[in-house]
Amino acid sequence: MIPFLVCGFGKSTISNLVKECFGSDFPDIFRKLQIDYIYRYLKDLGAKSVLLEFEYVDRDYLEDHSRFYVKRFSSAGHKCARMHFFSCEVDHELIHEVLKSGHKSPLQDAYLGFMVIKPLPQTFIGKTCLKHYPGINETTTKHSLVRKYEVNLFGIDLQVDSIAFQEQDKVVSACATTSIWSALHAIDQIQIRDIPSCSEITTNAINFIEGSSNSFPNKELSNKQIMRALDVQGLRHHGETLEFTKQDDFLRAVIAYIDSGIPLILGVDVYAVEETGPKKLAGHAVTILGYSSAGNAAIYLHDDRLGPFVRATFTDFGEAGVPELSCRWGLALCQKDDNGQWLAEHEVFLPSSLIVPTHNKVRLPLRFALNTCDSIAREFSVRLNEISTGVDQSAQTDFAGALTFSVSLQEITTIKRNVRGMGHATSFTGNNGETIPIADTDIAEWERRKLAFLTGSYARFQWVGRFYFQNQPAFQVLIDATDIPQGNAVSAVLIENQVASEPVLAPMRVYAASSKRRDRIKPKNEDFLYSFLKCLNPKDRHLNDHLDSTYGELRAPKYLKESEFFENGTIKKNTSARTFYESTSETLQEVFDGLRAGAETEYVIWAVSHEGGLLIGREIDQMGHPCLTGFKPARIAGELKRTQSGWLINSKSGRYSGDYREQTMYLGNALEKFRSIFYRSRDEIWTENDLPRRGQT
Repeated sequence: MIPFLVCGFGKSTISNLVKECFGSDFPDIFRKLQIDYIYRYLKDLGAKSVLLEFEYVDRDYLEDHSRFYVKRFSSAGHKCARMHFFSCEVDHELIHEVLKSGHKSPLQDAYLGFMVIKPLPQTFIGKTCLKHYPGINETTTKHSLVRKYEVNLFGIDLQVDSIAFQEQDKVVSACATTSIWSALHAIDQIQIRDIPSCSEITTNAINFIEGSSNSFPNKELSNKQIMRALDVQGLRHHGETLEFTKQDDFLRAVIAYIDSGIPLILGVDVYAVEETGPKKLAGHAVTILGYSSAGNAAIYLHDDRLGPFVRATFTDFGEAGVPELSCRWGLALCQKDDNGQWLAEHEVFLPSSLIVPTHNKVRLPLRFALNTCDSIAREFSVRLNEISTGVDQSAQTDFAGALTFSVSLQEITTIKRNVRGMGHATSFTGNNGETIPIADTDIAEWERRKLAFLTGSYARFQWVGRFYFQNQPAFQVLIDATDIPQGNAVSAVLIENQVASEPVLAPMRVYAASSKRRDRIKPKNEDFLYSFLKCLNPKDRHLNDHLDSTYGELRAPKYLKESEFFENGTIKKNTSARTFYESTSETLQEVFDGLRAGAETEYVIWAVSHEGGLLIGREIDQMGHPCLTGFKPARIAGELKRTQSGWLINSKSGRYSGDYREQTMYLGNALEKFRSIFYRSRDEIWTENDLPRRGQT
């Protein structure tokens, strides 16, 4: 048997190649709805050639075959075939040349994907991965989930960005099963080889559920069984009923989940569009994988009855002629004819349920983040009303509708990576065209907060509400997605642009600290506005905060000298070390009697300890600052020398003071500490910065 066939692309050639595989009835294949859709889809992508690979072993079908089909008397075996599609002219000689040359394949740029042909008489479309339409994922208004599928064709390495699709075989799977299967393929944390076959998904779904039967064929799965299948995969699922959900809220949820890399399993009732009005057909399940939010909004879904990346637009289902469904919306499936023209609506979906598979650590569903961001925007409007009626009449006009947001689920490593690469803008341009420069002090404060966030500890998964003021990034609100509804879930408020965020956060801070807020806003089960306002409240400064800003944040000594530790690694202790926490009546001369003035080799070492004490001691036997502190973290440190007219301190400590940006300020504060503790020697202590003013040399 020949290993492959190559021919020009066309509906008839696809149908005949399928027939060539297993001898299925040609007319049935030619009229098959999925073949129609896949043909038109590939035609839009510019397909020119198709290659049929005989005797391909597909892992998914192999599992299904071993569970059910192997016991069929008329079983056609476990081997499948596979079709590959290209946007260039391909013939046998080209394939032979590529195989013989051993060079990098020229076929990758023209590769459009593949379709597995199962040895089944009717439901033969197996795992199918086709390149998505151009234009998707190239703008912020069109986005679809995809992953990279590696393909090996006779040793030729190819790849395609897609999400796997297949039709249900009506024996080992139902539409819900194939929806789960495609959804698992869209979750990038799951390795492709770890995704179970449809028969295994069905078995997982129907076992351990009351009233289930663990036998094949399987007709359909309930929502409870779908969730059971996700449980087995170690996923958490969030279920939503859509009976009273508004169209805008549904689209907003789809956008947020898809932007978070999360596919959705949508339960619908299917209605056929007929002249006498919509006619209900059956319940159905599809996988939502993308959206288009520009112009006529749409979603992209895998529908096993039709094909991959099917476009569905929103339609007013109430006008379709069903009185009991008035004021409801639906999703109209969009199809093209063989000439690429859009066909009239033939089916409408009435959404009924939404199942969201997420990582098992994600406890809070999307609505908590959306409700919180909605509440923040609403409270900003309330603050505007108060400002405009009290002080500034123009504020409401200038800022009304200026605050918008987007929501997505992100891992903290991704968030920190993005924040680390983030720079602060030097100016802000409002809707009126006015450009406002951003002060250096604001940028310095932003950098301090950035460092504090990057070095902080946070939960792995965060809902990120990114707020825009007058269409420019302003700030982000992080909500701990692993928290509980009753928790204090707002992890952080990240400033992206100081000027853009202040018109929003400044009045919110005032409100957060007011008694009026405490009387009006209480914690809610599905809203973390209270937690957000608490996060805005100025934190009480503690001793460590004061010490950090006055004497520098804690530093560990950079290294140890051999003279500073024993052979067993134990740190040597400086026996002359003394710690001063409060003022003393002793003078420096009394404490360090015998220290000669002007002797370069005679000096005392000092450091501000982690709890704020002043450590002082002689450098004995080359035991430096680490022996003074006991190798503990400390703050600014240096030397104390005696001069002819008093005492001079510096910050010469390569182990502690070397990398402070504000070293001069910290040394000045340390000087005041010396003067406060040794108050009788106050007028005799200075730093090198004081020398010119005192006329010293």
